[in-house]
Amino acid sequence: MLANISIILGSILMSSTAHVLLKKGTMHAAEMAVNGQPLLTHIWTTATNPWVLGGMSLHVGALVVWLWALSRVDVSFAYPFLAVGYVIVSLLAWQWLGESISPTRMLGMAIIIIGIIVLSRG
Repeated sequence: MLANISIILGSILMSSTAHVLLKKGTMHAAEMAVNGQPLLTHIWTTATNPWVLGGMSLHVGALVVWLWALSRVDVSFAYPFLAVGYVIVSLLAWQWLGESISPTRMLGMAIIIIGIIVLSRG
């Protein structure tokens, strides 16, 4: 059971990290767009940004690991763990992007974690 949970959480960690990398890449692309680039240049610059490419690659990897997890456990067991992604994304965005986490968000993250613990025991 612990191995299956580790596989599920690995996929979620990869996907969450991908979201933050995509945000970082699009922030960089937005800075470039302010400089008056033509639309097609802006699209190409965004699509070839290393942060965006890394995020897309991690999403593909996360999908492969998620499929592996689904081959081992019921989807009704695995799916609730996706909510952990909200917590991980918030923490990564706070650490890597300097985003703030309000007390209300902290409470929400705690509720999510408690919910996952309850669901995983059922």
